[in-house]
Amino acid sequence: MGFSYRKSFKAGPLRVTASKSGISYSAGVKGLRVTKRANGRVQTTVSAPGTGLRYTTSSRGGGNQPGSATWANRVNAPVTAGPAVVHARTERHPGRWYFAVVLLSAGLFSAIPFAHAAARLGRRELRVKAGIYGAAAVAVGLLASVAPQDAQGNPVGTAGNVLSTVSGLLALALMLTASLQLIPLRREVYGLQVGLPMPSAPGAADPVVAAHLAARARRDEARALAQRDPVLAYDLRIGRPDLPRQYDDGGLVDLNGAPADAIAAACSIESSLAEQIVQARQALGSFSSLDEVFVYAQIDQVAAERIRDHGLILPR
Repeated sequence: MGFSYRKSFKAGPLRVTASKSGISYSAGVKGLRVTKRANGRVQTTVSAPGTGLRYTTSSRGGGNQPGSATWANRVNAPVTAGPAVVHARTERHPGRWYFAVVLLSAGLFSAIPFAHAAARLGRRELRVKAGIYGAAAVAVGLLASVAPQDAQGNPVGTAGNVLSTVSGLLALALMLTASLQLIPLRREVYGLQVGLPMPSAPGAADPVVAAHLAARARRDEARALAQRDPVLAYDLRIGRPDLPRQYDDGGLVDLNGAPADAIAAACSIESSLAEQIVQARQALGSFSSLDEVFVYAQIDQVAAERIRDHGLILPR
């Protein structure tokens, strides 16, 4: 038997434990707790008291993670080994911190990735979502704090059990809903959309089809670049076929800046529809999404599909 030591200190929702292996701490309320262990592992537990429902997620300690030099070697390694090297390069995609924030906070900090996406994409509906998730997190915290508890932090009476259960279920719903919504949003923010595969042997394919696929691939690439760096998109004049430029964006048109004739030509729509888009843009000040274009300019479904293929929304 060796020497052992363990001592805990509690201050409100925060508990600190000192032991031979190090210092760990945890914070939370009944139904929700985040624990940072001495070995670096972070564990989040969401439960619904009285129901037996519990959800736990944890991250590995810092000692098991490869250092920055290792990741740099993987990312910068030349592509010479085929599928094995490609797997190493895609092992660490950007934007995974979106899910880490949501899971490690049990959904309470879900507003953060949505606010980041709103800042990157300049879309109004994302700012609204960030506000909704922030308000929901405040509501969960208030429910958990007003639940009657005894000295050990256990819910007391019917009111305590009900409020603790509701707060735990709401936190779980926040975490799951935010995670599902962030899957496509992360791809959009970081330009991770997978375009259509190009023919492996262009000579064997129809040259007209190959040309259209190549233009579509260029549009996908230009969209991703514009989402990552709108300032560079303005400098390259992406989506502005009416202006002199050298960058080939595959036929995109910026619905927030291009004139009606350029929109009509790029999207292959009637001039009257393009004029409706410009009039709606002037009334709103600017569009925040393609859906706003379709609603405020009263675009029919057939024209909407053409606009969706060639349209681009750059923030103003």
